[in-house]
Amino acid sequence: MLGGRSNCLIFALGRFFTRGGYILARRSRWGWWPHFLWASSLHPLRLEHFSPIQGGRPRLLPPLLFKGHILDKDQ
Repeated sequence: MLGGRSNCLIFALGRFFTRGGYILARRSRWGWWPHFLWASSLHPLRLEHFSPIQGGRPRLLPPLLFKGHILDKDQ
């Protein structure tokens, strides 16, 4: 999925339905809406999420689809 167009919710749901695990949510760093992450386990926490390739900027509404990459850290 490197460089493909998707969003964090589509990515997290895809992982959940194919691999199980957990869907986590937190506030997006781009704005007020949620950001979804997928975790294969909670103890120890192992997570992945789909994030924009370029740094985001605050917006009124998030882009529906964006070019992104899969990250395994939530920094």
